[in-house]
Amino acid sequence: MKKFRFQFESVLKMRRHKRSLCRQLLGEILQADQRLVEESRRLDALRQEQIQEIRQRQEPGRLDIDAGANLRSYVGQLQAQLRTVQANRRLLEKQLTACRQALAKAEQEVKAMEKLSDKHREAFQFAQIRKESLELEETWAATQQSGGLR
Repeated sequence: MKKFRFQFESVLKMRRHKRSLCRQLLGEILQADQRLVEESRRLDALRQEQIQEIRQRQEPGRLDIDAGANLRSYVGQLQAQLRTVQANRRLLEKQLTACRQALAKAEQEVKAMEKLSDKHREAFQFAQIRKESLELEETWAATQQSGGLR
């Protein structure tokens, strides 16, 4: 029996590779987002610590204007960094959406090619079985004719 060879195998491989790249990119984007989430938490915790320190320095009996000004400045820097991280997360969210759409499209393309491959395989197998059946019938008919001539 002849072996089946899908005529669009190279296209299927290319589409599978594209899907694989989309999955890889999606994973990288998700990792980058996770790093930004962690950075945001770290910055927010630092900011909260500094705000608490400012409150403690404002308690009655304690007055350190320079230290308070420095802490407020640092809190402002932390807030700016938090805004930057949040802006980066919004950009990543757009990339994530685009990547998910590309992955969904790549999945559809692969499934379409796999379905076509399955149809071609079934048609090939049907043709092979039919060919073998005809060959068997011809062999049987030939043996019957040669047996009847004796």
